[in-house]
Amino acid sequence: MTSETDSRKRADAEAVAWKFKYEKAEQEKLYAQTHQKTVEVAVEKKVPYEKCEKCDRTAYRKAKEKCDSRKSQLEKKYKNMTIGYESILFLLAWYSITTTLFTAILSPVFLNDCIVFFGALGKGMGSLFREFVTGADSFGQLSSGIPNSILSGIVYWLIAGTVMAILFVITGWLIIGIGYQVGKIYRKYCWDIISIMVAIMSTAIVIYFGEWIKSVIPINLIVLLLLVYVVYIGIRCYVKDWMEERGYY
Repeated sequence: MTSETDSRKRADAEAVAWKFKYEKAEQEKLYAQTHQKTVEVAVEKKVPYEKCEKCDRTAYRKAKEKCDSRKSQLEKKYKNMTIGYESILFLLAWYSITTTLFTAILSPVFLNDCIVFFGALGKGMGSLFREFVTGADSFGQLSSGIPNSILSGIVYWLIAGTVMAILFVITGWLIIGIGYQVGKIYRKYCWDIISIMVAIMSTAIVIYFGEWIKSVIPINLIVLLLLVYVVYIGIRCYVKDWMEERGYY
């Protein structure tokens, strides 16, 4: 009886131990299933004709040479057609630009508006320069409190020169920054043949029909041309953004 009881206890203890091992194995299995990693394994890729030892590859080589020759001919033909197309576009653009320029020179209305526009632009730049000189002179007057005339003059020119340099640097940075942003927008939205054609056509229309336009709208033709192109750029930006939002690009 004692021996049987001991055997039963050993059997129960062994069963408990195996049950514990089983539960631990199940936990490890569950952990492995929930923590799997995707590992890329190199797989051999079959290549046509490479594994065939008895096949004669003459037909394959001839077909490949014929295909390569045809491809080379088509590429050369496409390149020649592209060069011809670009040459025609260049000649057309050159003819349109030269004709438009000669017409602009012979058009008194457009020529007068050009003189007025660029004259006003030059006057504006001159006025801005005078304002810079006046501002630098005002700051330079701070040296008037120095009793020594030589030292006062040196300080005056130092202050005036520094103020002028600062004003010119700020103005230059503003012009460069605005030009860079405008160029960036133009390159993103309008850098194509359509913009060139629009520029040539709008300029030609303004030049050829300048007198009639001024009789209807009393506005400088250069200003009108700039406004038209600004409106065109705005429309292109809106259309491209609208198409990008809907996945057309």
